[in-house]
Amino acid sequence: MPRPTIQRSARPIIALTPNPALDRTLTLGRGLEPGTLHRVTHVREAAGGKGVNLARAVAALAASDPAGDPAQGDAHAGVVAPGVVVAGPLAGFNGRKFRSLLEAEGLAGTLTEVTGETRECTIVLDGSAHPTEINEAGPEVDEAAWRALLAKLPEGRLAVSGSLPPGTPPATFAALLADLPRPVVVDAHGPALLAALEAGAELVKPNRRELAEAASALGLTSPDDPLAAAEALQRRYGARVLVTLGEDGALLVCGRERWLAHAPRVDVVNPVGSGDCLLGAFLWAEDAGEPAERALALGVAAGADNARRGGGGTVDGAAVRELAGAVRTERLP
Repeated sequence: MPRPTIQRSARPIIALTPNPALDRTLTLGRGLEPGTLHRVTHVREAAGGKGVNLARAVAALAASDPAGDPAQGDAHAGVVAPGVVVAGPLAGFNGRKFRSLLEAEGLAGTLTEVTGETRECTIVLDGSAHPTEINEAGPEVDEAAWRALLAKLPEGRLAVSGSLPPGTPPATFAALLADLPRPVVVDAHGPALLAALEAGAELVKPNRRELAEAASALGLTSPDDPLAAAEALQRRYGARVLVTLGEDGALLVCGRERWLAHAPRVDVVNPVGSGDCLLGAFLWAEDAGEPAERALALGVAAGADNARRGGGGTVDGAAVRELAGAVRTERLP
């Protein structure tokens, strides 16, 4: 597949995280053993949440865009990255720290204050195939706070990524999405995913397990067949369905097209955030006018690059474009 040349998106992507977090990634010197002392060899702390990881992927592509303006620059050099805005509710001391960490990365934010304390999420890397994750619940966000945040959002393409915080029932989430003047992209699971579909989301991005759960909850046939389940969701709701398949790549069902992209083989360090990076790169490429298969290839490349660089939305835009050349896509019948 030829290496894609992606042009700068004409409108920002608004990456809304319903329940942001401070992410602390701890690397251990040996395998995790409950009830024993462990020494941490490395600590990485960052503003976290699925929408933030998505934003990092978009920012990395924007910063390395060969057709862009170099003066608008490098998100990792403290210059606000074009093309993406992080949004979400923040609370307390952790909320202030989140803002500071976000600004240090050069990511722009549209954030609103709520009561309580922004949660912390701990990711433990001990050499296992998948990290151990410990996630706090986060503060409650009532409907008034949600409407205040949504009213502040700039114009752009809205992608809502991540779990709902306490105090936000799926029905409220659906009502908020339905009231928006524009269709949204939603990466959620369980009742929140079903609520987004009911509210008319234009694209949803479940992983394989989340898709199977949604298909089972709706009584659809073949919940364990990603293609059949994605087609059934699209027929029922009209939304495009982008399914992340881990090391197997990703599947896109949109209209009469079904695309499967096979992930390139990489040495995985930490896959956390790879689905978020995939979605961010896909939206970035799609907004630049790339066809579905090219956007999907870039997304899968971003997910693979994140996994090999340590997770948490850590991607390099130029490396993602290069890796996209190794992604094999096929149109399914």
